[in-house]
Amino acid sequence: MPQPELLPRDFQGGFLKALREDARANTIVIGAAAMVPLLAMVGGAVDASRFYMAETRMQAACDAGALAARRAMDSKVFKTQHRTLGQNFYDQNFTDGMFGIEDGTRSFSGTDDGIVVGKATGNLPTSLMGIFGYDDFAISVDCEADINISNSDIMFVVDVTGSMNCAPNNPNGGNCNNTEAADAKIKALRSAVMTFYDTVKTSTSDQAQVRYGMVPYASNVNVGYALADANPNWMARNAEFQSRWATYSGTGLYEEVGTQVTDIRNERNEFEVEVIEEVTKGIGKNKCKKLEPDSFDGDIQTALGTHQGLNFERNQGNFRYSNYTDNNETVRRGESFWDWDKNGGGKNRTCTVGWTIYEYRADIDFEIIEEQDPIVFDEWVYGKVDTATPPVGTTAPGAPAGWEAVDLTQLYDSTRTLQVPVGTNGAMTNLTWDGCIEEADTIASQTWDPIPTGAIDMNVNLVPSTEAERWRPVINNIAWERRDGDTITGTANTGTWRGVAVTRDVRDSERENTNGTIIGQARPSYSCPKAAFRLTDITRTNLQSYVNSLQARSNTYHDIGMLWGARFVSENGIFGPTNATAPNGDAIARHIVFMTDGILAANREVYGTYGVERWSRRVSGDGEGGTTTSGHRERFQAACRLARQENISVWVVAFGTALSQNLIDCATPGRAFVATSSQDLSNKFKEIAQRIAALRLTK
Repeated sequence: MPQPELLPRDFQGGFLKALREDARANTIVIGAAAMVPLLAMVGGAVDASRFYMAETRMQAACDAGALAARRAMDSKVFKTQHRTLGQNFYDQNFTDGMFGIEDGTRSFSGTDDGIVVGKATGNLPTSLMGIFGYDDFAISVDCEADINISNSDIMFVVDVTGSMNCAPNNPNGGNCNNTEAADAKIKALRSAVMTFYDTVKTSTSDQAQVRYGMVPYASNVNVGYALADANPNWMARNAEFQSRWATYSGTGLYEEVGTQVTDIRNERNEFEVEVIEEVTKGIGKNKCKKLEPDSFDGDIQTALGTHQGLNFERNQGNFRYSNYTDNNETVRRGESFWDWDKNGGGKNRTCTVGWTIYEYRADIDFEIIEEQDPIVFDEWVYGKVDTATPPVGTTAPGAPAGWEAVDLTQLYDSTRTLQVPVGTNGAMTNLTWDGCIEEADTIASQTWDPIPTGAIDMNVNLVPSTEAERWRPVINNIAWERRDGDTITGTANTGTWRGVAVTRDVRDSERENTNGTIIGQARPSYSCPKAAFRLTDITRTNLQSYVNSLQARSNTYHDIGMLWGARFVSENGIFGPTNATAPNGDAIARHIVFMTDGILAANREVYGTYGVERWSRRVSGDGEGGTTTSGHRERFQAACRLARQENISVWVVAFGTALSQNLIDCATPGRAFVATSSQDLSNKFKEIAQRIAALRLTK
């Protein structure tokens, strides 16, 4: 059966012929032919764009899953929960069916080296390219994540004040009677530090240098041994102390009160004989005999002034006996006699008595006996003692040695002891230096931005070369306060106390008489924390032992902790030569991890890093509590700024207390945290460690 004609013959013949013969119609044919590759190009571009968008999103999801899984690992061991976490992060970033993906898969696993390996696949159906026989595209991505820390110096600056003995939720704060509670914050700190260490340890490459140091702080910092061992010239030769000195009466001099011959020997040439006699008339024989004098031996004629040599000396009470030997002294020996002459009888009887004196030269041992005007302790005087120009501690020769005999350099050897005249009645006594220090010269100011001129103590990179720049030892039992519990009569600025006129402003129970002598005494409170340690490649065992030995005592002074944390980690200053470079030659990231459980709480009667502030007034200028606290608060902010200016990352954790603006302002932006429980503290330390450890994609 013939097929029907679609077009009339006339049309077929005429139209097509005309079209074929009409050159202008060629463009239609060409255009139609070009539609095929054009469609392929547009369709390819659309589907390629969809492919790359899907692949990029899938890669990002794979990376997110790998990073999340690796970050959750406490060690190099990959566990089921890590796989689940990686898959969940993948699913949150690449939902099922996104971009039309079909048959999607994702998997995560771990290597023996602690690297998280991920893989994701899927098929992306095409749109326009289906007409060319391409129904879908296969997509496959791989990802890896690892924590691989670079060179890092990490300095812990940790609050070890009394409130750290309490639990995190203790509403009363306090020091819990210096006894650690069952869930004391100091225990949580020990655990958190070890969590930090373990987190970094699992992330450290063999080529990287990772060092730790620690500065425990309270009202003091214990850095003195580290300074003296590194360079004794960084420590003061002289210093001021709020202390006391003894006063005495008596001359201490000896006065000769007698001489006693102990031996005459080696008689020499007898050169003279003399008779001394006395005659009595009219007595009987028996009476005459009774008049005979005693013989004598060793009557020394000279003043015993030659004193050829001191043989020995002994003291008994206030008497001194000095034994000498004199050669060729003039000595007399007297032999007595009596004679009775009865001739003449009666009144004419004669009685003659006397001595025959022999004078000769001899060697003589004798003692000169002297009595001392004794030195007697009178009283203590309380005030500022400067070992460079010590007060007159004695009033007579022979009195006990005073402050002029104090030599601070004795502290900087291995014995760490010093002889100081603060014992009974001013006696020298051994005091042991535990390592706490006073700061270099400073000024009392409430404004610390910029740092005032003259505040040497706020120089993070200070390398001392003068006495003003050197650090001074803080020595327990050397400090005494000028105060007493008695009351004063009169107004605030004048009156009497114990009969002494007071002419100055008297605060609380401080007493001072008109000539500057302080009357009354008290001991300031004192505590010295565990010795800080410099940056070192410390073992886990040694770090655990160290943190276990931390004890919580005293008041909170953030500024001294931050200041010394910065000094210990800075690439400049006293420890710069050992901090500036690493063995592999790569750059070093420097961090301070600062943890506190409370606000700064200065105590003007604590013997601390700036002396006893009530009387030293190095921070406040007036010795008052308010200016003391505000002065330390401003110094803290200045120390934080100085640390950040040294390119040190400052991480701050407020534990069991509010994250105050003062703490937020101290931290590098975005690096201030708050922990409300012991577990939370470990989690925060772990998070900081992971961020320091530079969690990164390795593929």
